Amino acid sequence: QAELEALQPQLQEAKKQVAEMMVVIEKESKEVAAQEKIVKADEAVANKQAKDAQAIKDECDADLAEAIPILESVLVALNTLTSQDITVVKTMKSPPAGVKLVMEAICILKGVKPDRIPDPSG
Repeated sequence: QAELEALQPQLQEAKKQVAEMMVVIEKESKEVAAQEKIVKADEAVANKQAKDAQAIKDECDADLAEAIPILESVLVALNTLTSQDITVVKTMKSPPAGVKLVMEAICILKGVKPDRIPDPSG
């Protein structure tokens, strides 16, 4: 009994420390809960953005899948041009608008900078 009474002050001190720790733990738990809400909101926004980005990527992939075969067929057709075809176009003083457009496209595809010559029609 005397031993228990001697340990009573230590028990009271430990009780006090436990109570203080509980206050700190409750405070930190509230802070963690608030942070968790913020993180979940950020996660939801990030997931939505990732979903939107994936939709854009899928759309671009579909457009690219459609455009690549066209580009390949254009390049094959472009390789059929001869220097004589180019000479015929060069001899035209004022080529029709369609010919000008096609030649501009060919220059772009071949990576050739077109010569800027003033239009004779003004």
